[in-house]
Amino acid sequence: MAEFKHLSWLLIWTYLICVCNCQDSIVSVIQRLDQFEEDLFHNKEDMINMEKRIRNIIVDSKTALRAELRENIRDQVREAMAEILEGESLQDMVKSQVVSELRHLTRGYHQMKRQMHHVSNELKDFQDETSVFHEAVLKKARVGNRDNSSDVCVRDKRRLEMELQKCEVTTADLKADIKRLMTLNETCQFPKQKQKTTFTVHDASPATQNDTPTSGSPGLTTLMTTPRLPVSTTSVTTQRRQEERSRILIAPRWSKVLHQFRQLNIHSNSLSVYQYLTMKNVVSVAYIAKTRKLLIGLYNPSKIVSSALDTSHVTVLREGVQTYGMAVDEDRDIVFMTTEFPRTSISRMSTQGKDFTAIIDLSKYRGIPRQLTLDTRRKRIYGCNGEKLFMVTYDGQGLATLATGSVMFAVTLDQTAGVLYYNNDEKLMKMTVSNNVSTEVTTLTTIPWNMRLYRGTIYYSGLSSPIVGAVNVSYNTYITPYTLKSVGMDGVSRILLCLVP
Repeated sequence: MAEFKHLSWLLIWTYLICVCNCQDSIVSVIQRLDQFEEDLFHNKEDMINMEKRIRNIIVDSKTALRAELRENIRDQVREAMAEILEGESLQDMVKSQVVSELRHLTRGYHQMKRQMHHVSNELKDFQDETSVFHEAVLKKARVGNRDNSSDVCVRDKRRLEMELQKCEVTTADLKADIKRLMTLNETCQFPKQKQKTTFTVHDASPATQNDTPTSGSPGLTTLMTTPRLPVSTTSVTTQRRQEERSRILIAPRWSKVLHQFRQLNIHSNSLSVYQYLTMKNVVSVAYIAKTRKLLIGLYNPSKIVSSALDTSHVTVLREGVQTYGMAVDEDRDIVFMTTEFPRTSISRMSTQGKDFTAIIDLSKYRGIPRQLTLDTRRKRIYGCNGEKLFMVTYDGQGLATLATGSVMFAVTLDQTAGVLYYNNDEKLMKMTVSNNVSTEVTTLTTIPWNMRLYRGTIYYSGLSSPIVGAVNVSYNTYITPYTLKSVGMDGVSRILLCLVP
């Protein structure tokens, strides 16, 4: 029994010892948990700080990348603009356009002043004629009264009244024309002043402008082309004389020997020596009707020169340019040309040789561009390059092949009918520009190099024979082609032609 008593005490002490040890372990565990919780809180704060730093790094990286990308894009745009402009700044383009527009307005303004002066002279002459006629009729009336011829007096009086009514109507029309000219003068002055102001603004801060110069005022064009003036015998006679002076200037192509140009008078089919120009290495010729000047492309050395129609003096417009074909848009003061040097392209310049630039590079188009013709209404250029008939806009866009063939050099356009004429070897082809459908017209006497349409007749020069041929294409009735004239020049096997209406 006593042993059992000691055993109970032993068990109690053992329990007490275990409880104490257990409490110490629990306390230790709790302390460790507190320490772990504190460490976890610190780790959480560190993670939040790290996340903030990462976000800041990402934002800085985005900003740096955007700045670098913007700088790269700016450099690429500058390079592209420099390549497109080829050394010509936007300010130069703006100045060129404004100067061209001012020149056009000034030309129209002076033409309007000449027209108004002409109208004034016509009105004065008409009034003088009316006064003379009135006095003559009154004199006849007085003579009739003295002879007691009442019937004659009545007839003369009625005739006088009718003539006076016609005079009043014509005088009213002339006064209306003068009033309209004065109104147009004021209208023309305003755009001119506006263009001067625009020029000043653009000169200070250049901006992007349309490269194609705009045409003049529609009212000015209508008034200048269809004035309501009395028909006079002098104007009809002058017009007939101008028609009689229509001619074809003929130049030796590629000749290394000096030759004088020839002159073929269309109305009489007579050939004579053109006394003013003697040149060699001629490769292209064009004519500007408004200024009555010739544009001549020369080879070795390559350059473009200008000459008044009836003078031997020439002015160099551009050097280092080799061209095989030129076409002039006189309303916009632009000369388009095919060039092989300095590059194979279609280029443009003003009729004074300024603002020269290539509008499209054709070095990869296969073939050297030759002859050109213009659709001035739709601002399109049609050309041949030996194997293809192609089209491109004035600003060098929309290059398209319209037809292909074996030997294609010459092209001309009937802008009124919307019909292109071009050659495929010795065949004369025609194409309707609205649907690009080609049909064969006839077979020519030789392969043409130049081709020009004038008053329903196509005149062409031979590629390998020194002749001028012709074929009538008016009213869709095609007459068999014939040789208009054979041009004899020593050592010349091919010629160029230029119409001078």
